[in-house]
Amino acid sequence: MARTVAVERRSLTVQVADALREMIRSNEYAQGTQLRQDEIAKRLGVSHIPVRQAFQLLEAEGLITHVPYKGAVVSHLSAAEIEEYFEIRMTLEVDLLSRAIGRMSAEVAERARTIVDKMDSAPPARWGEYNWSLHAELYAPANRPITLEMVKRIHDNLDRYVRIQLSLAEKNRKRAHQEHIQLIDLCEAGDKAKAVKLLAAHIKGVRDDLLNHLKEHAPK
Repeated sequence: MARTVAVERRSLTVQVADALREMIRSNEYAQGTQLRQDEIAKRLGVSHIPVRQAFQLLEAEGLITHVPYKGAVVSHLSAAEIEEYFEIRMTLEVDLLSRAIGRMSAEVAERARTIVDKMDSAPPARWGEYNWSLHAELYAPANRPITLEMVKRIHDNLDRYVRIQLSLAEKNRKRAHQEHIQLIDLCEAGDKAKAVKLLAAHIKGVRDDLLNHLKEHAPK
């Protein structure tokens, strides 16, 4: 007789991890907040087991840190760490895009434009999801799945900070929208030089806006 493979608990763990991830990204659980298994299990209507396993998943993603004598805490990124993450993003994403251009089909550009249209009116909670979908769509033709997964982890860690940057001014969201459209146009035209230059400037612009904001609002 074939052995029984339990999958439901893992499924519940993933659901709990998804809920917690969004709470962290939306700053409902702000950086430095101690996460208590009892409170979260009660709030989500589950037992401690999937909550504990979800903590492990999010710790592997860098969103949660285990602090001795305190337990699970929402990770805090310093300005230097945020800057480094953006620099890594710039390096990896420019490489992915340069490899992808020339391999993109018309369908890739069409799907990318559909995503941008959805982003234009998306609430903050969905914007990050669409933003990643757009970038992943453009990078997928590079056929570099390991690099793409590394970039996704960085996007996930920075998402809560990017939301801050978008909320600083409506012009930030409009600028991102226009730059995404321009990026798709350049990719579709096969203009690698201009596309990677725009992508680098796009990432750098978000980084600079965010770091300036954090500097201005740093504790005295």
